[in-house]
Amino acid sequence: MRRFLLSLFTLCILAIGAPILAQDASTASEAEPIPASMRLNGLTMIHQDTNRCSAAAFTMQLSYFNEFDGTYTTIIQRLNPYGGDVSVRIEEMAVVAEEFGLNAVVRRGGTLDILKRLVAGGFPVLIENVYYDGANGWQDWMSHNRVLVGYNDNLQEMYFFDPLLGNGSDGGGRPMTYAEVDQRWRPFNRDYLVVYKPEDEAAVEAILGQQWDPQYNAIWTLAQAEGELEGPTPDSFAIFNKAWALLQLEEYEEAAAAYDEALELGLPWRMLWYEFGPFDAYLAQGRYDDVINLVYQTLQGTDGVEEMYYYIAQAYAGKGEVDRAIANLEAALYRNRFYTEASDLMAELVAQRNGDTGA
Repeated sequence: MRRFLLSLFTLCILAIGAPILAQDASTASEAEPIPASMRLNGLTMIHQDTNRCSAAAFTMQLSYFNEFDGTYTTIIQRLNPYGGDVSVRIEEMAVVAEEFGLNAVVRRGGTLDILKRLVAGGFPVLIENVYYDGANGWQDWMSHNRVLVGYNDNLQEMYFFDPLLGNGSDGGGRPMTYAEVDQRWRPFNRDYLVVYKPEDEAAVEAILGQQWDPQYNAIWTLAQAEGELEGPTPDSFAIFNKAWALLQLEEYEEAAAAYDEALELGLPWRMLWYEFGPFDAYLAQGRYDDVINLVYQTLQGTDGVEEMYYYIAQAYAGKGEVDRAIANLEAALYRNRFYTEASDLMAELVAQRNGDTGA
């Protein structure tokens, strides 16, 4: 029944009309008109250190709110306590926002229309996107975070505070065309982070509409990815995005198969520095050796992704190798002492080991 409902929903979404990326019918069709252009003021420009675009972009986003009394250094110490860290999940940023008395919501399958409506509502939006995509883009490809502060329909431009490239000649945001925004955003499943004051939750929920519901958002994202796969040539990013949605919907076998397909077709070598869906899908299927092999492949490029040690720990635990699992969790927590999932699993495995030995 679930798959029947998913298929029916997908058909309905794809029948709404094109382009799906420009207009999210689940929110925009009943929403009030928004201005043709908008710029938000009040953000502080932060220029990043090496591999610290996440901390810099997030600090800029937080600077919009009076509740934030920290600094860029504060955020680095919280998000990147390990000097060699090369990746921060936007879900981590959402947790930190709450530590400053703010609320946050992360969604995927975003649209340009949603981004504009959030800005028009007074909310700067952090998105994850591709920095390199030139002649040698596959080799140099990496994640970059920017904060959206404005848009202009007449010029077909969005305006960003960019921790590496600045905030534009007028200080009000660096311009990027609508087409380029979506091109660079799509490989990261069009994820977005909205930070807001607790009293503004109803306003954010109204803007997101049905996308506020994570289940609906996953189904929408699945439809969005499948719509992109209608063409004659399979696209590894669209397949990867489809796999993420299937994973959220607990269709683990299909998710794992889709991740297999995306990896087989080819992805940038840094992809698994930032996106961890394959590990979750394979663990759900008991494919522990595949997780271990994929972790080792990823660690050949860097040791600065603490999630790798967490995932390999789960694989070893699944194989009954508790001591090896605990050793890898120690490595994860050495790199990020705030890694709650790793510390929770560590406590569970230590208790299991002590119980087994009678200690």
